[in-house]
Parts: sequence; structure tokens; C-alpha cells
Amino acid sequence: MPAWIRALSVTALSALAAACGGGGGGSGGPFTGDPCSAANQKQFVLDATREWYLFPELLPASVSTGDFPDAQALLDALTATARAQGKDRFFSFMTTPAADSSFLLEGQFIGFGFRTRISGNRLFITDAFESSPASEAGLRRGSEITAIDSGSGFVATATVLANDPTLSQAFGPATEGVQRGLRFVQPSGQQLEATLTKRIVTTRPVPLVGGTAVLDMPGNPSVKVAYVNLRTFISTAEQPLRDAYAQFRAQGIQNFIFDVRYNGGGLVSVADLVGDLHGRNRTANDVWSAVRFRASKASNDTVRRFQAQPQSVAPVRVAFITTGASASASELVVNSLKPWAEVAIVGADTFGKPVGQSAFDLSGCSVRLRLVTFRITNSLNEGDYFNGLAGTLPFACAAGDDLQRAPGDSQEASTAAALHWLSTGACSQVMSAPGAGQQKAATSFRLPVPAAPTPAQIWLPGLY
Repeated sequence: MPAWIRALSVTALSALAAACGGGGGGSGGPFTGDPCSAANQKQFVLDATREWYLFPELLPASVSTGDFPDAQALLDALTATARAQGKDRFFSFMTTPAADSSFLLEGQFIGFGFRTRISGNRLFITDAFESSPASEAGLRRGSEITAIDSGSGFVATATVLANDPTLSQAFGPATEGVQRGLRFVQPSGQQLEATLTKRIVTTRPVPLVGGTAVLDMPGNPSVKVAYVNLRTFISTAEQPLRDAYAQFRAQGIQNFIFDVRYNGGGLVSVADLVGDLHGRNRTANDVWSAVRFRASKASNDTVRRFQAQPQSVAPVRVAFITTGASASASELVVNSLKPWAEVAIVGADTFGKPVGQSAFDLSGCSVRLRLVTFRITNSLNEGDYFNGLAGTLPFACAAGDDLQRAPGDSQEASTAAALHWLSTGACSQVMSAPGAGQQKAATSFRLPVPAAPTPAQIWLPGLY
């Protein structure tokens, strides 16, 4: 089993080698002296980047590791050109094996257990996880946080955002015991106040309530539409996905809504399973996706073909609900299913992350480097959607993200638009895609991204 771990992240999609079997590479070392010294960490990053980085032509010709205080600063400098070109938007980063694996394998992170979005100078909850400090305090989708107490009294959210736009200080580090006071308004107008304490939260990748549903097709209630809300592509998603698709198959459903509106990625093995669950009519020769490394590492390239499962369905149409937070594994699934079924994205354009990472561990240290090393393509060799998927699809339907209703509610804006497309084959409103050389249109809200996000915050944008 190779020592490095293949991944696509936020912004991406990731795949642990132990979970899906990856390519080559190795752990860093041996080094002289303390293997965990700053000097050895920097040399480890430089060596791995020179050997494996997907865009070697964009690396600086020469670098002195002594010019940088730590490994992350060096990595920032090495990837600066790729970042400026939009090919590595902080997809390469430093972390630890424990923090990385605890989320991807078990769905665990330290936090309050809510996800947020910012609209102007207002802060809203998009999701509150089950059995978390957030849900226990009464926070839920559509709640608006109006003031935050970081220990010196409540400060209005608008003032907090003006001074701390990423909320890095406002909500504190990912450390157990960190407390924050929140004042918030429920969608009903009720005003509440609570003190939350950070602890280990376990993510349910498919929400306990509203994670799956069977909806009526508009105008033809005898035809059913299957709905799935997948928060993240982690290993614990496998069984609930299998259970849901077994029921969909038993009912003979052929139209699907797959909701990944805030899904920043996860395990490649789970993305592959999602493909398989939509591949009842596929053969063992049908290509799902391909992984392509730089020319010098082409021996690590792989092709993944469909593997039909007992729960697999044969979709006619699949509507994917997306936003700018939908990335990596979410985008891989859309792009890879496109040659085999009629698909659309509904909501807003996706993030644009067609490249993946390998994870390199420094021997004897709790140091992991996540480095962009490969690109993902579908059976038609289509990829490189750095501007998002809208411009690559025949159907990209614009719709709002209605916080007043639950995802999967047939009246919620994006869900209703998805149902409209499934029933008519046309968008009620077409999503505008950028032309050549143009910037993608900004969405009506943004997700806070801390300066040093945890692995969980990378896979779940807007998480605290």
C-alpha cells in the first residue's frame, strides 16, 4: 500500500489510499537531526513539491528554504503562480494525519456544529448538525446571528464582519472548551441568546431529517422523484446512500435530485459509489472517471469503470443542486455522470476544482502535506472546469437558496427549480456562465473561509 494519500479537496475531493487504493510516492525523510524541525519540514515540502506538483512549470526556478519561517509559508510561495492563475486556490496546504483522517473516516471535528453564509453584513445559519452544541442551543437553518460575544461582551455581527470578515477570531480556534455567546433570530422572528461550547461533533453525511425523500413530479404526481441531500463525501456516507438507493430502486424511480449545495468534497471512494449507484445499466467497460498525473508520474494514472451495485438505479435525468461551495467530489460526480445520463446543475455555478491532491506524511512527525498532483476527467476526457461546471453543461438552471425552507422541500427555490427541469427538460431561468477570459458572476452570498482552515472546514465550507 503506498504511503501517500490521494485526495481532491474543497474545495476538493479526497481519497484515502487505504479506502480506495491509490498511486505511488512516499513519506518524507530521512532527515538529519530532529525530523520535525522547521528546517526539515520545509525541505520535505520542497522535495515533494518539486517531484509531484501537477504544474511543475509554474514553480519558481530557485527557492531558498531559509527565507521562510515555516513549511506553510514556503508552500504558499511555491504555489503562488498557480494560485494567481486560479489552478491552486489554496488547495495545497499543511495539516496533520489525525485531523485529516478523523473527519474523512469518521466525520468528526471540533466545533459548534453549524454552517454559515454571509449576505452583505448579515450572518445566517445554513445548517446545524444533529447532536451538536448549535442544534442543542436552538440554531437551525435560517437563523440569523445578530451579535457575538467573544469574551468581552456582545458585538453586533455587522461590526464583527467589518473587522473580521473570515470570522477567524470571532468564533475562535478549533479547540475543545472554546465558548462564544450568540444572539440570534429564528425564521419565525423569535429572538434568543445562548452560550455555545466547542466539542467533538460527528457529522451525519446524509441528514437525519430531510436527508432523503420521494417527491411528486409537478403536474404528474404518479411519477416520483428521488431526493438526496449529501453534506460531504466521507466514509460513513456509504451505508445511508446504499439504503436510500435500495428504496429508490424498489420503487422504480428514474428521476433524481442530488443536493450538494454546500458540499466541498470528500473521499473518492464515496464519489465512485455515487457513480455506481447511478449505473444500473452500465457495463464493466464503461468508464466513470480517470486520474491523470504530470507527465513524469504518468505511471500512476488510473481509470475507474462503473461497478454496478445491488442498489443501483438507471436514471433518465439527474438534477444536481449546487452553489459556489459545491466542489471537488461534487463536481467530479456531475462531470463523470454527464456522458451517461441527462444532467443539470440547479442553483448557482460550482466552485471549479478539477484537480486533486496527494497527501504526503513526514516520517516520525505529525505533519501532512496536501499537494495538488493530478487532474480528473470523465469518459470523454473532459475536465479542466476551473471556472465551474455551468459552461460545460447543456443545462445550468439558476435558482435561489431559500433559507426559509428545508432543502428537499418541494417549495424551496432550488428544489422547485430542479423539479421544473426534471418535468419539462428546460430551465425556468438559465444560469449565466462566464465567457472566455471573463470572471464568474459573484453569488448573492459568501462563505467565510478562515485564514488557516481545518480539514473539516475545507470539506465543509462555512463550518464552525
